[in-house]
Amino acid sequence: MGAAYEPCRGDHVRDRDRLGGDRVRYRRNMARTAHPHDPGVAVAASIRSLGDAFAVFRRFGSPKVLAAGLTLAIAARVAAALGGLAGFGRWDLAAIATVAALVPFVEWFVHRVVLHLRPFHLGRFLVDPGVGHREHHDNPRSVNRVVLRAVDAAVFQLVNAAVAVVVVGVPLAMLGRPALGPSLTAIAAAVVALSHYEWSHFLFHTAYRPRTARYRRLKANHARHHFRDERAWLGITSNLGDRALGTLPEASRS
Repeated sequence: MGAAYEPCRGDHVRDRDRLGGDRVRYRRNMARTAHPHDPGVAVAASIRSLGDAFAVFRRFGSPKVLAAGLTLAIAARVAAALGGLAGFGRWDLAAIATVAALVPFVEWFVHRVVLHLRPFHLGRFLVDPGVGHREHHDNPRSVNRVVLRAVDAAVFQLVNAAVAVVVVGVPLAMLGRPALGPSLTAIAAAVVALSHYEWSHFLFHTAYRPRTARYRRLKANHARHHFRDERAWLGITSNLGDRALGTLPEASRS
């Protein structure tokens, strides 16, 4: 079989999505990353239903931060409508559609460029945005390393809000169209997208088997990302970004 096929922990291994030896090495990788002394591994293995998953998921800080952010975003949008500042209309639908179209590519960019970024120095300061994600790759079987930290979820929401304003509000304002309402709608949609990402990612690292073929395929592709090649299969809620940007190996497209 050749050299041992180690899980992705910084050294990249090209995907060879075939049967035979690669499949054996794939299963060995999964066994090697079990980390039996981490209680999060046992918890992940015990989750087999959506109810079980949500009971564990809601204990983390990220879902609470996301719920608070979504509540604020929706409240701001409704207040703008009720206050006569920005009624609901077709541009709100356009804002939602814009966010939905960008999500696969934002996921790809954040995963590839930010979360897998190597540590670097900025003057005297060490900048390491990928430290938590590297820990997640080191122990992908543990639910304790899957979701974002509360502070990270808050930062991502603020960044997403700024991006939403830039891609929705600024163009509308330049065209002389109402921008406040659609911008708030885009911010709320971005929070929903991030929540979907967090929930899907959490489920993919448990024993729960998705009911639909689409999510079963996404879960399988995410396992390939961890145990075959961390440079491929970067999407969580969609592999459209991988397909468009060349990181979706042919064997996993069906």
